Amino acid sequence: MVTAHQRSASGLPGPPPRPREAGLTMVLDKLSGLIPDEFNEVAGYVDIVEVGWGLPLVWREEALKSRVGYFRDRGIRVSMSGTLLEYARFNGIEDSMLKMASSVGMDLVEVSDGIIDMTVEQKADLARKVKAVGLDFLYTVGKKDPAAQPSQSEILEEVAEGLSLHPFKVVIEGRERGKGVGIYEEDGNVRWPLLHAILGRFEKNDMIFEAPLDAQQAALILELGPEVNLGNVAIGSVATLQSERLGLRFDTFGVERPEKALTGGPSVKFVLFVVTQHQPIDQKEIVRVTGLPRRTVQKALEGLLAKKMVTEHPSFQDRRSKIYRTPSTLAARRRAHWDG
Repeated sequence: MVTAHQRSASGLPGPPPRPREAGLTMVLDKLSGLIPDEFNEVAGYVDIVEVGWGLPLVWREEALKSRVGYFRDRGIRVSMSGTLLEYARFNGIEDSMLKMASSVGMDLVEVSDGIIDMTVEQKADLARKVKAVGLDFLYTVGKKDPAAQPSQSEILEEVAEGLSLHPFKVVIEGRERGKGVGIYEEDGNVRWPLLHAILGRFEKNDMIFEAPLDAQQAALILELGPEVNLGNVAIGSVATLQSERLGLRFDTFGVERPEKALTGGPSVKFVLFVVTQHQPIDQKEIVRVTGLPRRTVQKALEGLLAKKMVTEHPSFQDRRSKIYRTPSTLAARRRAHWDG
């Protein structure tokens, strides 16, 4: 099938062939709102479709199998939601539910405890059961109830636990409303300190950030680059998101991939991010904002200076101190979008 990005004569970059490790788009399918003629044009931009909540149980199995087949015929992986697996776990029917997921052709199952409480051992047991029926799994971190949100340290611990189980990706919960859960405040704005803490410890390509609102998608693209993995995208918003990734809308106009990838661990990327967001900034302040050891910050700055990703200048306030910034305002915005 010829997709929109394959036949474009504009010269704009399209996504690399699937399967992709970065720049993933995971769409939420409510089993409604699919217009095949429209979706066919953007199918090449979609990596995963998650059939929402417990919806597979309200459709006939043959109809669900046909729906799953439609997406798979277009090279898209299909996932069963964590809510449905939690329901199955709560009722002691996870084995039959996983067999159903396999029989209708799904590729992935989301392992989560967004509604019920489970230990990491119990989630690991579910992951093993998913693997046993020949499927891969996503590991979701976070609670769906805004009044029961885990602390920053608990989220970081859960991400580490999830990665230790080797899922396809760790998903950071955002729900469909995108407010008051995960990395989002009650008004839908990003909780930047939490996001910074996550990125200070883990690789962004290992995670999918649920971002149901257009403004959230744009904010994460601006902060993390066009190849950030985004989930909980509405089935009718794929073209909108892709236009944001390509810098074709006001919010992300001018965003581009850097000429060369920034190498180094999460601490190097975190230091660059902090310099970009707080420039001009001195080393002492970078240590305070990042919470990283002074020597780690110093080593990261040395590497960034060598690659000309940041510049060093005397401080007007304290001549014994140096301040750091990115080479120019436009370059600062672009170089913040590293390829992980």
